[in-house]
Amino acid sequence: MSYKFEWPIYGHQNQLQFLQQAIVSDKLANTYLFYGARGLGKKLVAKYFAKSLFCQDPKTKPCNKCYHCRLVDKKTFLDLHTLGSREGELSVESIREFLHKLSLSHVSGQKKLAIIYGIDKINLHGANALLKTLEEPPRNTSIILVADSIANLPSTVMSRCQLLKFKSLARQNMEDWLENFDFSQDEKQTIINLSFGKPGIALGLMEDNLTSFRKNCNFIIKLLSSDTWHYMQTIDKWFDVLKKEYPNFKVYELGNLTKQYLDLFEVFLRDLLWLKLDRPVVNQIYLSELQVLSESFTQEKLLNNLLSINNTKQKLRKNVSPQLLWENLLLNVK
Repeated sequence: MSYKFEWPIYGHQNQLQFLQQAIVSDKLANTYLFYGARGLGKKLVAKYFAKSLFCQDPKTKPCNKCYHCRLVDKKTFLDLHTLGSREGELSVESIREFLHKLSLSHVSGQKKLAIIYGIDKINLHGANALLKTLEEPPRNTSIILVADSIANLPSTVMSRCQLLKFKSLARQNMEDWLENFDFSQDEKQTIINLSFGKPGIALGLMEDNLTSFRKNCNFIIKLLSSDTWHYMQTIDKWFDVLKKEYPNFKVYELGNLTKQYLDLFEVFLRDLLWLKLDRPVVNQIYLSELQVLSESFTQEKLLNNLLSINNTKQKLRKNVSPQLLWENLLLNVK
């Protein structure tokens, strides 16, 4: 038997072919482990694997029209069970409750699929509760575990899985994918440069037609263009706004909020250095602004600034006050 697979996924061809062949041959592994950095599309692959597995169309998988496909889209298909997210630890209680639901009779009369997201957040007790089911799932049941990293995942869990590693997409894959969106060539190249082969990161950048990205870039340009006094004022106002919007946030949570700006700050400084070295910049959208700014910095100063950014990131991970770090960064950058 053969099917026409309609999976709107770019890259990961070996992984897709492997999973599609499992559906064609009706020989699914007990447990799969999808792992790789956040934003690569692991969740999307799991979704289309599930839709194809349960699709009622005899030729196309998934057809996106049949009753089962529509139920999967609505997250109401009773033989598809999901648990977890990227955030928060998977507790032993949530695992046990999930496994109990999984042990109940099939509703559709066919297969059953369980998907556990954020399995790398599982604690030791939760992992132990899961082991027996991974080794011997209920009849006609397969499990997909999804992880951003396997560094801290117990070896007892990994040894019971069919491992599928997801890697960053090639630049050509990203370019092909972005043809589906209405952006200028400079915008597309900037999105590709900043997403590092991760469509999930690219989608975040493209939110609101790049409005948030442009707002953040303009903020960084304002910082780099200001004198010391205005820089300090801008930082003070920024943190006043953050503290009002997130009054209950702890130091590390405020630090996480500012990290994306620190990353973008680093991109701008690196682009200024690339201009000094006659190399192509990452942020093509702001090339003209970068060319103006580059006149204010020497190559040596930019190298020192990049070192300061790196030191700031390290201290941010140690829960040092983010406002103090940004103010100290000023003394080195300006």
